[in-house]
Amino acid sequence: MKQKTFIVIGALAISWYGCRKKDGLENLNCSSMDCCYTSSVKEIIAANCLSSGCHGNGSANGNLSTYEGLLVRVNNGTLSKRVLEQKDMPVGGSLSLEDQKKIKCWLESGAPKN
Repeated sequence: MKQKTFIVIGALAISWYGCRKKDGLENLNCSSMDCCYTSSVKEIIAANCLSSGCHGNGSANGNLSTYEGLLVRVNNGTLSKRVLEQKDMPVGGSLSLEDQKKIKCWLESGAPKN
């Protein structure tokens, strides 16, 4: 009985993980994407994180209005975790898949200030 339970739980976990990974971000080819900070990422952050007042200058939630402020979140891993993994930021996980791809490619390229 215990072995059957273990097999069922294991199968469900594998199934859940497989479904979870199919978000359009796996096997992403960044070679043809515009993933520059100034022309893509900065605009995504401004439209989704600053307009609500959540992460602007002087915010207790962290200032993402500058590259340096955003770099703090990049370096401690919270940008990737909250935006690409948990997808709870911006609030409600409202970023389009295209914007998520741009952020992921920018992060994978080392998050340059370009």
